[in-house]
Amino acid sequence: MAQRSLPFGVSELVLLSFIVVPRVASAQDACQGLTAASIPQATIVAATSVPANATTKAPAFCEVRATLSPAPGSQIGAVYRLPLDWNGKVLGVGGGGSAGNVTLQGAVEGLSRGYAVIQNDLGHASTNGTDWSFAITAPGKPNVEAVIDFGHRATHEATVAGKAVVSRFYGRPAQRSYWEGCSTGGRQGLAEVQRYPEDYDGVIAGAPVYSPLVYANAMLRVQAFHARPESNLRPDHVPLIQKAVLASCDAQDGVVDGILTDPRACRWDPTELACGSTSADPASCLAPAQVDTVRRIYGGVKTKDGKDAAMPLMRGGESDWVRRMIGTPDLPRGVNSILAAPVMTYMVKADPSYDIMTFDPERDMASLSTGLVGQHLHQQQADISAFVKRGGKLLLWHGFNDPGPSPLSTIEYFEGVQARVPASRDAVRLFLAPGVLHCGGGAGPDRFDALTALERWVEQGAPPASMVATKANSPISRPLCPYPQLPRYTGTGDTNDASSFACAAP
Repeated sequence: MAQRSLPFGVSELVLLSFIVVPRVASAQDACQGLTAASIPQATIVAATSVPANATTKAPAFCEVRATLSPAPGSQIGAVYRLPLDWNGKVLGVGGGGSAGNVTLQGAVEGLSRGYAVIQNDLGHASTNGTDWSFAITAPGKPNVEAVIDFGHRATHEATVAGKAVVSRFYGRPAQRSYWEGCSTGGRQGLAEVQRYPEDYDGVIAGAPVYSPLVYANAMLRVQAFHARPESNLRPDHVPLIQKAVLASCDAQDGVVDGILTDPRACRWDPTELACGSTSADPASCLAPAQVDTVRRIYGGVKTKDGKDAAMPLMRGGESDWVRRMIGTPDLPRGVNSILAAPVMTYMVKADPSYDIMTFDPERDMASLSTGLVGQHLHQQQADISAFVKRGGKLLLWHGFNDPGPSPLSTIEYFEGVQARVPASRDAVRLFLAPGVLHCGGGAGPDRFDALTALERWVEQGAPPASMVATKANSPISRPLCPYPQLPRYTGTGDTNDASSFACAAP
């Protein structure tokens, strides 16, 4: 790891005195002095010294708030948190849903490791990840600059300005630059790799919402459950289905643990739970329309030309169905209806009254792939040769039971990059997390240190052969393996211990 240094002006003072108070005062002066810094297309709104806090686990740092205006109508909020004990590197942090991430909570992990942390609000101040209203100025009128900022520009501009702030505060430029994000943050990472390959040396992109299929997935899955009253499932159907899936497929990987290592191999059919008579308890079986719903979401949707419109949901991830699609009293159509589906409402149609239940993949898929969203929102470019050529490393990961963006889509992108850029075989890795839902949660272990793995890859030339994943309040651990490998039980040892597993081809 690079030697840590104090802000410019502080280290010189420490050499002359062992008194702490002048050191802190000098750091405060250096921080406050940033308000006068001249950064192109940026206005420094505030620069404040923040003391270490045991509650938040944040070390002492300088917090810089800025507004970036790279184009008329663009207002990007950026926050830079600069630790006094700096490791010489910067870390960009991604957002989620429709929102960026400028929270201290989002920066603490990086700060505690000595990173200067770069954050932005994706061009709009709302912190509500389901608020898409920023994308229009009025019904029928898209907010073009806001959509461009959300798509890719805000993250790039915040990164460029952030590096300038870092150089001024510490008196030297950052030695390395890394990005970490999941979901929207994963898409931001792919946008950086594809569009701005000079910004980061290494990128962690988890469960990236990078293609039109993410939004079509959301709408078509909501439609599958809610097209007719009889199509929807009851909440108590979910454990019934999951129990049947596990009974059929859990042992396929050699360990009965509630996790399907490769859910693609599971072929359980919902007709097994079909009601045998009209008098059957509706909570204990599936009516014909409900069987069709389950089969539809496991099978996905294709258009007449054979292209995917909704990717298949993986068996074994049913635990999130109620919240996502079946619905709750406060959200009858489920979170998919407000988290991803509104891209069609606000960015494509610019019409808040648009009903996602009218989405027709034969008619409407093209509109999700073209125009403003096609040009700026989606990050599907497989040619990342510029990023690879300059030594960049891309670490992709995805929960194998993600009910939002499909892990199959991330596999597709990974394979597309390998086919288009042969050199990417030494620069891109994909890790699938069995049993894990969207960016975490589910039965599988979902905590792993991707940032250390990326640092070693970039700085020492050691690509990650595996990463050990753990789970909060659980003894289970597993290795996450570089695709196409998956963890396989060796046949001996504790099945809760990652050391009892080896990475192998499925």
